[in-house]
Amino acid sequence: MNFDFVMTWFTFYLPMFFVQIVAGETVFAFRLARRKLFWLRVVCGLLASVGVLFLAAMLAEMLLGISPVLVSFIYIAVFLWTIGFLALCLRESFCTLLFCGIAAYALHTFSYRLFGLIELTGIVEMATAALGSYGYLLLFHSLFALVMVCAYFTFVRHINKKNIARIQSGKVIALSSLALLITIFLSDWINRYNWQSLQLSIICNIFSCLSSVFILCLQSGLLRQVSAQQEIEVVKELWKQDRKQYELSRENIDLINIKCHDLRFRIQALRLGDGEISAEELAEIENAISIYDGKVNTGCEPLDTILTEKSLYCQRNDITLTCMADASKLSFISSSDLYSLFGNIISNAVEATREIDDREKRLINFQVKQVGNLILVATQNYFHGTLEVKDGVLLSHKQDKQNHGYGMQSIKMLVKKYNGGMDIQVHDDMFYLKLYFPSAA
Repeated sequence: MNFDFVMTWFTFYLPMFFVQIVAGETVFAFRLARRKLFWLRVVCGLLASVGVLFLAAMLAEMLLGISPVLVSFIYIAVFLWTIGFLALCLRESFCTLLFCGIAAYALHTFSYRLFGLIELTGIVEMATAALGSYGYLLLFHSLFALVMVCAYFTFVRHINKKNIARIQSGKVIALSSLALLITIFLSDWINRYNWQSLQLSIICNIFSCLSSVFILCLQSGLLRQVSAQQEIEVVKELWKQDRKQYELSRENIDLINIKCHDLRFRIQALRLGDGEISAEELAEIENAISIYDGKVNTGCEPLDTILTEKSLYCQRNDITLTCMADASKLSFISSSDLYSLFGNIISNAVEATREIDDREKRLINFQVKQVGNLILVATQNYFHGTLEVKDGVLLSHKQDKQNHGYGMQSIKMLVKKYNGGMDIQVHDDMFYLKLYFPSAA
């Protein structure tokens, strides 16, 4: 065994590779959930990594004697160990950790091959001549740090917004892994021949750089697709819950109205009789059952149910809800979809208005009317704080962004489902939402 070869790999090649992969994984996995005794786990993982790198260096010496291409397996083995290192420290799924690792490997390959292109210019040779091996290392790590910063603003920041902790898609992992493996083996194979000419060396390095960028773009695009699909599934599940809630609410309100109707006749009988109940007590009882008079009739039973429910809530919370609605021509929309649509619209308005301290501004105006060949659904309400509208959707400002913001997504999807249009505007402290549906008449 060539001990000098083993020590060179153990102290130079493999540590540089390991540090860059772990640094890249740290950037991608920085926001992920940590396990208990996190820093103790980090220290134990680093100590174990020393032994892993030494074994890898010994294995590299054996494989290099068989075939230079087999050395690629050494780097893959060290890479897989870094995934185990992440699993030791972070409380996340294997898919999520592997996603971070693949992205980090792509960044490493890009920076390494980009450095190879810079070497061809002679800059690295001059730095090495002036500063020795320190000049080489300084340029190499400076370039890697610059690539990491650029990658953060180009890829990492956008990927983190999609919440990589939710990645459970085998499609994302499989395609990313396949692209990475092809890049590794092709790059290693052609690297054996790039010394034959300057042109071939340039082509090899450019190929590896573009392949790495392709992997990052593939991951970013697939993650965006998976995230959108997950949001759709959540909204569909909310629609199912809305259907159940609609049936329950309709039955409850019908039952309450029947009871209130019966109580009203009994109160009238008591007033005409010789009972001992005073007029003030009778008036108080009548006021308590005023829900019967609050039954809304818009020509759309789901909307009637929602408005009746929300009217009672608004009364208890000093919110004025005004309604001018003729929703009879929305019959082409299913009852469950109407309940989801109007439920989210009015619930969002009530929630925003409830946060306003000024009682005079706790107003909600709700309209449904026909304008030409279109049916207009509109709400206006004051709000407190700041609102952000992006791509026609009101962004959630709640701390739990993962589980909130689906109300507006549901509205947007339902509008699209029935070939409608959606317009959101914010002026001063007033929020305007307008939906347009083509009239079926």
